[in-house]
Amino acid sequence: MKTLVLILFVGFASSGVLAAATLTGATLFASNSEGLTNLEVWNTLGGDLIFNLYLREGTTALNSGNGAATRISLPLLTAGTYTINYRAQPGLQSPTHFGLNLFFGGDDQTPGISAVVKANGSTFAASSSFLTHRLDGFPVLSSGDTLQYIDGDYRVTLSALSHERAGGNTVGAFASTPGLLGGNDYRGSFTLQVAVPDPGTYLLFGTGLVGLAYRRRRR
Repeated sequence: MKTLVLILFVGFASSGVLAAATLTGATLFASNSEGLTNLEVWNTLGGDLIFNLYLREGTTALNSGNGAATRISLPLLTAGTYTINYRAQPGLQSPTHFGLNLFFGGDDQTPGISAVVKANGSTFAASSSFLTHRLDGFPVLSSGDTLQYIDGDYRVTLSALSHERAGGNTVGAFASTPGLLGGNDYRGSFTLQVAVPDPGTYLLFGTGLVGLAYRRRRR
């Protein structure tokens, strides 16, 4: 009985942490200084009419092409620092700022982190706009934009964000290879500081469940 309870608990806790601790989407969009969009958007979904946003962690590409492989899934299971670089083909506008929305655990509707960064700079803040974007680019009312994603004791904090137009011709609108148009792509990076629950907390809680099950069995 004790073994069964512990196995069920560990499986439940592991699945919950795995879902929460995964970066599953990002949108970049042109905006004003508050993060109010002007509807020019890039995202990490393929197969739609929105220009793609391509991410890389170090030398590892997180997405590619314009199909199902364009969707990202980056586990953040270990506490520490994760730096992600991005590339995108510019649109027609020259905005003063850009918004960045990050989505976690498969939630495509509500960004867990929503920030705005100055164009050609690294000055950023939490977006204060009343309007933002879902992962599919559809504009929605914003609800408490923040630089930190929290799920229980699990925390992801956006600690750095930069953006510039100096990337060379590295990606196309719908391709993770150089596009047909020359000129500089958008490039930038963001850094996530990840704090995960202490494993001892789960062990203590699991031990408590085992003890409770044992007492009920004795009765």
